Amino acid sequence: MLTGFDVTRADQASRRRVKDGIAVTMLREGPQDELSAMIIDFEPGAVFGEELHATPEILFVLEGEFHDGEQVHPAGTLITARSGSVHWPQSETGCRVLVLYPDGAASE
Repeated sequence: MLTGFDVTRADQASRRRVKDGIAVTMLREGPQDELSAMIIDFEPGAVFGEELHATPEILFVLEGEFHDGEQVHPAGTLITARSGSVHWPQSETGCRVLVLYPDGAASE
């Protein structure tokens, strides 16, 4: 392993269901002020509910269509959210998203 690098394989990372139809694969759980990274899988029709962000969030839609409560975002879309922002994560069709919290302390 190169010095200064951390490597996590998604197929070997811990996965847990957080809501009906929504599972999180934790790639990196950083302490506050360090990166947290996860993959979130939404089954068709899954709704997370209101989510208020205490820290900035970066979301990239890998597969399917992600709905933020107002707009539908197809695969290939990058979404950035500032601290204090609110959305309602869900997917009518199902989707997979990569979520990064640059400052750690991911909200759930």
